[in-house]
Amino acid sequence: MTDKHRGSRKGIRPLKFLQSILGAAFDVRVSRPHKEHFNISRMLREDDQHVCEVMDRLSPSVFAGLLTVNGVLTYANKAALDAIGARAEDVLGRPFDATPWWGFSDQGRQRLRDAIRAAGQGHTSRFDVLILDRNGRVRTMDFTLHPVYDDKGNVTYMVPSARDITERRQAERELRLTQFAVDHARGAMFQIDADGRVRYANRAACDMLGYAREDLTGRLLSDIDPTMTEGVWREHLHELKAQGSARLESLARRSDGGLIPIEVTATYIEYEGEPVSFSYVDDLTARRASEERIHYLTRFDGLTRLPNRTALHERLEQAIESAQLSNSPVALLIVGLDRLGLVNDALGHAGGDEVLRAIAERLSACAETPATVARIGGDEFAIMYTTDTQQDLHAEYWTQRILESVSEPLRINDQEICVTCSIGSAAYPFDGADSGELFKNATSALRRAKGRGRNMHLAYVSAAANRDPERLALELALRGALKHGEFSVHYQPRIDVDSGAPVGAEALLRWHHPHMGMISPARFIPVAEETGLIESIGEWVLRAACEQNRLWRESGLMPGRIGVNLSARQFRHADLALRVVQLLKETGLDPQHLELELTESMLMEDVDTAVATMTCLKNYGVSIAVDDFGTGYSGLSYLKRFPIDTLKIDQSFVREITSDPASAAIADAIIAMAQRLNLDVIAEGVETPEQCRLLRESGCRYMQGYLFARPVPTEDLTKLLRVGHVGRHL
Repeated sequence: MTDKHRGSRKGIRPLKFLQSILGAAFDVRVSRPHKEHFNISRMLREDDQHVCEVMDRLSPSVFAGLLTVNGVLTYANKAALDAIGARAEDVLGRPFDATPWWGFSDQGRQRLRDAIRAAGQGHTSRFDVLILDRNGRVRTMDFTLHPVYDDKGNVTYMVPSARDITERRQAERELRLTQFAVDHARGAMFQIDADGRVRYANRAACDMLGYAREDLTGRLLSDIDPTMTEGVWREHLHELKAQGSARLESLARRSDGGLIPIEVTATYIEYEGEPVSFSYVDDLTARRASEERIHYLTRFDGLTRLPNRTALHERLEQAIESAQLSNSPVALLIVGLDRLGLVNDALGHAGGDEVLRAIAERLSACAETPATVARIGGDEFAIMYTTDTQQDLHAEYWTQRILESVSEPLRINDQEICVTCSIGSAAYPFDGADSGELFKNATSALRRAKGRGRNMHLAYVSAAANRDPERLALELALRGALKHGEFSVHYQPRIDVDSGAPVGAEALLRWHHPHMGMISPARFIPVAEETGLIESIGEWVLRAACEQNRLWRESGLMPGRIGVNLSARQFRHADLALRVVQLLKETGLDPQHLELELTESMLMEDVDTAVATMTCLKNYGVSIAVDDFGTGYSGLSYLKRFPIDTLKIDQSFVREITSDPASAAIADAIIAMAQRLNLDVIAEGVETPEQCRLLRESGCRYMQGYLFARPVPTEDLTKLLRVGHVGRHL
């Protein structure tokens, strides 16, 4: 941001002081008599109580304070303190840039430092800054820093003041967005006044009629619509006022004199007492000339020329009606391409379209008559077929043939790429009584296939044919586990192998059921993901780990950073960063002692959103680690965009490092890359001294695994922290 203005070096006199800072901007009047050239320091000394009372009576949206020439805060009014939930003794006497008002943004803090330097030279600075209030909400403040002079022209104080403009900024953004949306809408829009003149026309309206906006604005409606004479317009406006809105067909004259058929949807409004018609106008030329083409477009995908979702629903309903008569099943496969976004990023959308066309051809070749292949979404296809027996509904030869065909290499723009797919299936009458239910259940099976690693097929499992009879009981127990206090957090320490000292730990969830005993995370975490319970459970783990870390530090122990795994559902929340910030404030843990562990697959779902979320967390001081690194799909071009601190080598590479040269090479490459990028690297799953030795020779210093310690309860890690080492190191 740039400063809105900077004042001259002319000093602010005492009488003008509160009036200019507070009176003009905030409607506060200071009328106590002071001589025009009275020394400001003397005014503050003699009228200190009066000034403070005035400033403390300001609106809750107005902040004010006082700084020394060195930028140390000596006074803050009540509104400013209340906003962040601070007491005067918490902030007074501290450098202003180290107070909580400036803790949300490094950029804002740097702007303040520049402003303090400028104020020392006699310049006023003004800019917008974001703060985080006591409730964890982001607020926009209009901040000003004034220098104050004595009679000799020396800067003796600096006066910071701020005004909460959050609502105003939001209203301005919404107004600009509305204007932008209307002006850039694809449909033609007109505003016609009571005299039948065009007051406003958006870009689409100008393009439709072939006019420049300045030529169209001010024209009589009869110049555009020959049927809308002055008398007809007044009658139409009268009817429109009575009915509120109307739809009609008419003709419009283009700038070249040609007439086009149009459909007008008009709405009557009164703005500042003046009647106005707001009209949406649709050109009917193409619609009337291309009814057959329009029908085709509503039933077929323009890119692949396959039937679309609408057509598939129709055909599926027809197939179900026939199946009811013949008592035969109908199967539906939903095929979702895995990570098509990466292809679009690498080849562009044109290359991505080529991939979709090629996959459409392959799926059509796999299908057998009378199967229907359709494209139902951006990266999703569907195959519907009928069969004589239930055994053929989810036949492996069908799905395996599709998986193998899709995964064969493609050459696009002289570049060879590989794409995989996941498949979910459902069948009538066993998994749904109509097309909508079959779609829903097949899509549910597809999500499960993607969640279990992708490039596989899973069939929908109905309640009547549930293959895991304990699944329902497990889900019911899981729903009550958090409420009944059945969860606990264990910690697996991270070890510096050079010293044997613990330098951090990973928080791991454990569930001890009163009747079923200890339940493996591999068993209940997928259930938590599918049911959405993972969000509340994940937040509980994060809070427990933060509180325990704080307790360790208060007792004099140094556990290092505690890593907490985030689920995909948690990471996708738009307000994740604010949630973490609020939780850290509530638990009293310094952000630098928390590390959030994310998987590659989570980061690659939406790279831009992931970068924005991670950057916000990093700016607040939270560390970011990429878990199971090397098993996902991220390339170096993406990795360099992510603001991360640590790479964790997946245990699958560590496990085979002594027997598989490829795994050893991958581990070496990850370690070398992390060092070049100034990242920490941690090896997971270290179980033997030989694995430890090879990793250390490659430059990996930090490790965790059974060689050093298993995941242990809080009290066991406390003992280890007091000892200070594990006794096993190179």
